[in-house]
This record gives sequence, C-alpha cells and structure tokens, in this order.
Amino acid sequence: MRQKIILLIILTCIPAFADSERRGYGFLMLEEPIGVRSISMGSAGTAMGGDGFRYYNPALPFFSAYPYTSIEFGQMPGGVNKGGFESALIFPNWFSAFSFYSSGVDFETRDERGFGSDASSGTTIGALSGGFIRERLAVGISAQTVQDRIWIYDTYNAFTLSAGIGYKLFDNKLNLGAAGFHGIAKSSGFGDSASVWHDGKVPRFARAGAALMDTIKAFPFTIAADVVYRDENKTISAPVGAEVWVLPSIALRIGKRFGWESEIFSIGLGLNIDRISFDAAFVPSVLVDDYELKWSMGLRYNMGGKRKVKEAPQKAFQEEELDRRDEVEDKQDQLEDEQGGLDKQEPAAVDEVTIDDEIDEASEIEGEQESVIADEVIGVDGEDSKDDEDKQEAAVGDDAVDAND
Repeated sequence: MRQKIILLIILTCIPAFADSERRGYGFLMLEEPIGVRSISMGSAGTAMGGDGFRYYNPALPFFSAYPYTSIEFGQMPGGVNKGGFESALIFPNWFSAFSFYSSGVDFETRDERGFGSDASSGTTIGALSGGFIRERLAVGISAQTVQDRIWIYDTYNAFTLSAGIGYKLFDNKLNLGAAGFHGIAKSSGFGDSASVWHDGKVPRFARAGAALMDTIKAFPFTIAADVVYRDENKTISAPVGAEVWVLPSIALRIGKRFGWESEIFSIGLGLNIDRISFDAAFVPSVLVDDYELKWSMGLRYNMGGKRKVKEAPQKAFQEEELDRRDEVEDKQDQLEDEQGGLDKQEPAAVDEVTIDDEIDEASEIEGEQESVIADEVIGVDGEDSKDDEDKQEAAVGDDAVDAND
C-alpha cells in the first residue's frame, strides 16, 4: 500500500517538469506564500506544523498535533489585499483539510483624454486535501481550483492536483517533507477561448525541507529550511527560518528567502493563550528602488483532541505490560511506606500527673471506707462490754441481798 501511494505521488509530480513548452504564465498568486508563521520564518514550512497546506505540503496537517481552524489577512506591495481561512481534521490514521483564499486590488483606469472608471483584479483559490497516516509517515494529495479576474473583462479558471509526503524522526524532533505542486493542471483563458481547457498555463514548483524542534536551557526552538525549484524560470530558492519561545506564551521569529531578490528578510512574533494563538509577519520588500512592507496577521484555534500515534501491535503490547508492572510496583511501594509509618509510630505520651492523682484519690476513698468499717466494729464491741458489766453488777447485788438474808 505504501509503495502504491508513493508511486502515485511521483506520477503526480513528474508532469510538472516533463514539458518545458507548457510552463505556466498565469495564476501567479499560486506562488504567493501563505501561513503567517511560515511567512515570518522566510516562507520555510514544508516539514513544519502550521497553516498553508496548499502552498507548502499537502501532507502538512500531519505535522500538527491538534485539529485547527485559522484565519489570515494582510497586504502585499502595490496595495494588494489578501485574506482567507483554513481548517484541518486530524485522526490517528488519516487527515483532511480545506482552505479558501482571496486577493484583489482596486484601481482607476484612464484614457488619453483623462476619462476612465474604477476597476479591480483579483484571484480566488480553493483547496481540499486528504491523506493517510502510517505511524511516522503520511502522504497527502490536494486539489485546487483557481479563478483569476483580470480588470473587468476576462475571467480565467484552472484546476490542479498536487501531492506531498511527511516523515517524523528522532522522537518527533526532526521532520522531513517533500511536495510537488500543480503537476496535473487544466486551465482556460490566457490567450485562448475561455471555453477551451488545456494543459499547463499554471506555475509549477517542487519543494523539500526539514524542521528541527528542540529545547535549549528551557527555551523551545524550531529551525526550518527548504529548497524550492520553480519550473517557470528554472530557478532555485532556499527559505530558512528560526523560531524561539522566549516566554511560555511568546515566540520570536526571523527568516530569509535566499534566491528571492524582492524580499530582504522576514520577522514576526507569536502569542499563544490556551488554545488560541495570534501570529504576525513582516517582510520588507524591494522592487528596483521602491521599498515596501508586506505584512500578514492571523488567528488560529486548536480544537483539542490531540492525535494519538498508532503504534505497532507488539510495541503497544510491550508498553502496556510495562505500564502494568509500573503500577504494581507503585502499589507495593505505597504499602511499604504505610507499613513503615505504622512501625515508626510512637505510643501516645502518658500523663503521669493525672495517673498519680487518680491513685491518690483511690487511696483516700479506700482509707475512708476502712475508717467507717473500723468505727462500726468498735461501736458493736463497746455495747457488748457494757451489757456484760451491767449483768455482773446485777449479779453482785443479788449476792449481797442473799448474804444479808
């Protein structure tokens, strides 16, 4: 299954470089970077979690830990306004994402007499992506529909297919990614009848990159670097960027798109509060001697439900067995601690004064009882002695009377 998916990606990307005569020259907004975090890091994002799957990698949601919804708005040189939203659902074995972006500019037209009218031009891009996840590997395919509105007269349309792959290494500290964009494309317009659909006429490019995530002295950081090949003019650019979380909720970012002369450098910041994050990017640009500032801002909401990586059955069984052993050991340690606490427990202190008082009180009561008993015994003995004396005196008196007689 994995070999078939990789083969499909290769077949999707090959047409982007197979025929130089069909190189695109319209729908140039497809080459404009999106995703505020990646823009602030030099537009490097092929292997980094964030927004912009239709520009960086159709498998990009794989690198995000949570499902998300985001909105973005900004302005490009020349007064071109842009904005859009993106949402992705991420599950253990698959993901899907959807995005919608629009850009446009208003201007006035004038003829040689000075008369004219207001006009506008713009581009609308819708994209849908889906893919499979197999442990540390993910592949994705996206479909894009594009509409260019040139002034007030013409409307051109295109439909393209892109594909990408993502891989995680070293306990999710190093990500790798690669993608080919608009390898299969159909378009109408740009010199032809609007009702005729033909191949090409859409800018095609491919990119590969890596992102390293780690921590130095309690400061989490990310370093991302890409290599981009543009089929339109056979050029190569190298976006590079870095991000450091200087505080738990504040990140600073800087980057540079080497090989892209119109951009000097890029800077930005991120603010994260619970599940909501705010991002801003600023890119000073120059065209000949005209310096302008391109800026973007965005809000992102992480919907929770962190994706759990599905482990191999044997590995999952081993980890479950280790968890059970750890649980048993914890319970044994707890019982030992409780037993040790009982052994070390000292008997309660005895109040010696209270016991002595009780003994004295008992002795007093016993002495009183003995005195009462002694008095009773003495009283009985005294009465008996008096009765005997009275009897003896009576007897003596009777003897005396008998003697007188």
